[in-house]
Amino acid sequence: MPEPLAPRSIGFFLVGLAAGAAAITLIHRGPVQPDLTALPLPQRIEHPCDPTSPRTAMLVILGQSNAANFGSSRQSARRAVDNFDPASGKCFAAADPLLGADGAGGHFATRLGDLLIDSGRYDRVVVLPLGIQAASLSELNNAYAARLDAAFASLKAARLVPTHMLFQQGETDAILTTSAADYASQLRQLVARTRAAGIAAPFYVSRSSTCEAANPTNTAAVRAGQAAVVDPKLNIRPGPDTDQIESDGRNPLDGCHMNGAGTLANAGLWAAFID
Repeated sequence: MPEPLAPRSIGFFLVGLAAGAAAITLIHRGPVQPDLTALPLPQRIEHPCDPTSPRTAMLVILGQSNAANFGSSRQSARRAVDNFDPASGKCFAAADPLLGADGAGGHFATRLGDLLIDSGRYDRVVVLPLGIQAASLSELNNAYAARLDAAFASLKAARLVPTHMLFQQGETDAILTTSAADYASQLRQLVARTRAAGIAAPFYVSRSSTCEAANPTNTAAVRAGQAAVVDPKLNIRPGPDTDQIESDGRNPLDGCHMNGAGTLANAGLWAAFID
């Protein structure tokens, strides 16, 4: 397998590329974002859900809206990227909005799959996004626990073995009063839930907290909690710092969700951490 690119090289390159694209987008974009819920859903083209191989990446994405379908533009994968649907237990060609996550817009995993294949690291990528809009970490552990457990069971029934767990969440907890210690404790609970489901893949934790409504003090607490959980002995690894994606990569109406350039930058930042 080709050596992965260093995080700084690919991540910072794509952030710069995305920022340039955002500048162009801002020139042509009006103040009102398109209502993606009014658009027809893409045709779902079924592909076999073959068990994973050394040249296949199986990515499970957990978190809230920026780990869900809340990007301001949709895209279909150009390469051999498939989307596992936990409801049907089937795989389909990846096309936004991805099956498994909330929202009607774009998802960074669609672009991420293309990037991983373009880099030569994988021949095929299967993604299972489970992001839930506005979910706090406490809600992921409690109110949405059954939903996550059912998705993990569906994945196991399809004989798909995750190779990477990607976690991108924190904006809601940065708006709330979650302390660093509470955040770290709750995140360890979520990791334990994935392990109890038989998923041994490395668990990557992003540094994510940026939102227009966030409290700066709570933002710092969330980021500290995310950093505190990283533990090589437990195979919990650092992920990208998605707070690097600033206002030119985000929806101006909320300062939280990604526009097309930000979604690409998000994918590029994650690509740098996936070996």
